Amino acid sequence: VGDDVYGEDSTVKALEQKLATDFGMEAGLFCPSGTMTNQIAIRVHTKPAQELICADNAHIYKYEGGGIAANSGVQARILPSHLGKITAAQIAQVINAEDVHFPRTTLVCLENTSNRGGGSAYTKSELDEIAALCSAHQLPLHLDGARIYNALTVADYDAKYIGQLFASVSVCLSKGLGAPVGSVLLGSEKFIHEAKRIRKLMGGGM
Repeated sequence: VGDDVYGEDSTVKALEQKLATDFGMEAGLFCPSGTMTNQIAIRVHTKPAQELICADNAHIYKYEGGGIAANSGVQARILPSHLGKITAAQIAQVINAEDVHFPRTTLVCLENTSNRGGGSAYTKSELDEIAALCSAHQLPLHLDGARIYNALTVADYDAKYIGQLFASVSVCLSKGLGAPVGSVLLGSEKFIHEAKRIRKLMGGGM
């Protein structure tokens, strides 16, 4: 009902605002797919020749067509996961020192629930430990929340807690919520302003 690139579609704007409010975040950006929202987030958070940390079976690493490298020029430090989950202790061991020989570690990505982990969800204590570590190292956290509402159904936390911990969150509307298509990327106003540029670059404006 309008051109979303120009912010004219009132239904899209209402959807973005509803999810941003639900998660206690400032703004949202509707995209055709969760792969696009994840890839946009990585592109905004990082610069070429840097490194992100994720699980060995993370969707962003295994099932997004090499997008980490192709879209952002970033390499992935993958960690062996248990039921698709990684721990703060594991992350701490692979944060690179500030040394010209090493790529700068600039992002940590989690998936909740984990697709290849049998639908496992992070507990609050697990997320608290990871968030505290990332905060200490000034590392933003991105959440691939393809099935975040499934996780929230069983977890000991709510959507606003997720919004407090993560710099960006991808919410897939076709997983568990039954929408035919689409995902919404959530973050700060500044983050979403940059994300809109990358969405346009990737052809995701409708």
